[in-house]
This record gives sequence, structure tokens and C-alpha cells, in this order.
Amino acid sequence: MNKQHTRPSSAASPPSGPLTIEEVAAALAPLADQFPPILSLEQAAKLSHYTPGSLKKLVSQDRFPDSAIRARPLRFWRDRFTLEVFNGTTSPRRSAKPFKEEPKATHHANTETPKR
Repeated sequence: MNKQHTRPSSAASPPSGPLTIEEVAAALAPLADQFPPILSLEQAAKLSHYTPGSLKKLVSQDRFPDSAIRARPLRFWRDRFTLEVFNGTTSPRRSAKPFKEEPKATHHANTETPKR
């Protein structure tokens, strides 16, 4: 009995590229009672599998600029948070400038060679 494996249709295959807000909303709609649109720190930790302490640290490092509501208590926009966790990118509105190391100055007090 040789079974041939058939490739799943394009509707069944996972989408390629970054997630969209529509995909996230559709995936989390059945879990709205467990993960409401605005998440507490504990709910965000459960959803992302980060610890609450790690999430606090990442928020302080501006890792979730579009989803974290920096107030007390710390809150997260569920769909935006999921996008930032899965896509791993920051908002285009807050694009970070690439770090450029300045060339080190090689200025010494005695750069001339002594004359004889």
C-alpha cells in the first residue's frame, strides 16, 4: 500500500511573509474570552510565552512601541502585540537609525619623530 503524499492546497498552507492584522484578529477571535482586545501584563505573557519580567524589560527597551500602553498597570493592544511578537519588527513610524561607530581619533601628544 503505497500512499502518495499530496501537497495541501494553497488555502491550507500557511501564508508566507509577515502576518497581517486581519490574520491575527481572525486567529484570536475564538479566544476573545481568554485574550481580550486589551491585555494585562499576565495575559500578554501567557500569549507570548515571555515571563512578565521579560516583557517589562522589553517594553523599557522600546521593543513593543505600537502595542504597549505605558501606564500603570502595563497594558497591551492584543492584535498589535501579536504582530510585533511574530513579525519581530518595529513600527515604520519609529524606524531606528543604524548604529555607526565613529572612527577613533589617533591623536597623540608626541606624534612627531624626534630629530637628531
